[in-house]
Amino acid sequence: MYRKGVSALIINKDQEFLLVNLKSFEDKYFAIPGGGLEEGESLKEAIYRETKEELNIGEESLKYVSKSKLPLKFKFKTVKINHAGKEYVGSERHFYGFNFIGNDDEIKLQESKVKAYKWVPFGKLNNYLLFDNQFEETLEKILEIFPIFHQQ
Repeated sequence: MYRKGVSALIINKDQEFLLVNLKSFEDKYFAIPGGGLEEGESLKEAIYRETKEELNIGEESLKYVSKSKLPLKFKFKTVKINHAGKEYVGSERHFYGFNFIGNDDEIKLQESKVKAYKWVPFGKLNNYLLFDNQFEETLEKILEIFPIFHQQ
């Protein structure tokens, strides 16, 4: 069974992407903000809950752009992960794209989970998305949601 989750591709007015460094990561590893669905939660509810929890970014500061057509599906390196009494062999991530229309001073990290955040230009994402195939898989979703980056 694959655990459903969401990822928020958030760009600012300078067309930089918001990345997070989670407590469980080494300092050099970053990820797209997001997480798993809670029981009975829709994808839309999950994406706004996750951005609020991790970064204190409310729905009013996110201008919806688009959602990827298909989720990104991957298997965990550990055979099974137990969450809320269920065993999962992987994750199925749905990507949402947003323009950040708020101010950086409203970003407050969920200190129990997130060490740091960083705005990263499109051309430097490969320096931060360092997990196996993370950059290539994220790039595919970025180009689907934000066609403007095809030219860069």
